[in-house]
Amino acid sequence: MRNAIPPIHQATSLAENDHALLEAALESLPVATWVVDRDGRYRYVSQAYADMLGIPRAADCLGKAMEELMPASIARVHALRHRQLLESRARKRFEQIWTVNGEPRWFEIQMSCLCNDEGESVAVSGYAQDITQHMEQQEAARRIQNELEKRVAQRTHLLSVINEELEAFSYSVSHDLRAPLRQIAGFAGLLERGLAGQADEADSKHLRHIVDNAQRMEDLIGDLLQLARINQSSLLKAKVDLAALAREVLANLRRSQPDRQVEEELPASALAECDAGLMRIVLDNLLGNAWKFTGGRAEAHIRFGSLLRGSSTIYFVRDNGAGFDAQNAERMFGAFQRFHRASDFPGTGIGLATVRRIINRHGGQIWAESAPGQGATFYFTLETPA
Repeated sequence: MRNAIPPIHQATSLAENDHALLEAALESLPVATWVVDRDGRYRYVSQAYADMLGIPRAADCLGKAMEELMPASIARVHALRHRQLLESRARKRFEQIWTVNGEPRWFEIQMSCLCNDEGESVAVSGYAQDITQHMEQQEAARRIQNELEKRVAQRTHLLSVINEELEAFSYSVSHDLRAPLRQIAGFAGLLERGLAGQADEADSKHLRHIVDNAQRMEDLIGDLLQLARINQSSLLKAKVDLAALAREVLANLRRSQPDRQVEEELPASALAECDAGLMRIVLDNLLGNAWKFTGGRAEAHIRFGSLLRGSSTIYFVRDNGAGFDAQNAERMFGAFQRFHRASDFPGTGIGLATVRRIINRHGGQIWAESAPGQGATFYFTLETPA
């Protein structure tokens, strides 16, 4: 038996108490409810439904046709749906805009066919729930989404313009500024060689300063160009053995200073999902710094490894070198930040800024722990730690 109710003409056979309880239950629902018979006349109307139609009392609706209570256009649609439900014995849900007291409102409407004990369709029941606030929130969300998409498009265009300007700047730095710098260094070198044995000590020292500072400027320009290109290059992630990369970097450092005695500690492997080229730059900088700042140690020690924190892997480079004040740890990842004299530890102050930019591009973090004279440890992840 589906949605069985007594035939409408027998409705008065319900016990008085049962009828009152049924009406009280329907009135307690947070929706407008109604029942329409096969002739299209209201047999039950909740007060919420009467309010929706703008009629003071629900009793004033009983026995009347829908065309008598609703605007003609809405009544025709509902009458058609009622007839379809009576014929198909189905259930239907839809949304409709309805003007209540001159104010447009959205309602979610669901109607079902009611049958008697013999399975005959005798009426249609329905409910309507005011979803105007929900629809307005959806519309507001759509407007916000459209505005965000518009802003993203504007920002994307702006970034495109900025990137084009950066590319033009990089080209200018690479060609227009480097060319005269190289000429200065080249002619200074020629002059130094041409005056070999003839220039006094002061002149030789001045020429050496010109050559050294030209080379330092060349290195600085190269590091700045590398920093500018980090965000422009594509990120090509693959399985990379960072331990193997670290061994290559340290081997190159040993070849540059074969007389140094440095104890190295590396794992057999350290696989990571990352861009191999960019991670080579990271390890070049971190291990290069460890090599540089342990230069004054009789027993230098450099370690590369990893540890687990939750489900995330944290990689680290540790040394027993000069170290630095931990209060400056965050500042040191900015460009041109130096905490040691260039005469003691040469460099451009760009390396760690480049490292942080690469780590950020991988979605990770980098931080450092240190103390003056007690070495330093640089930690980094290639994803946000869990």
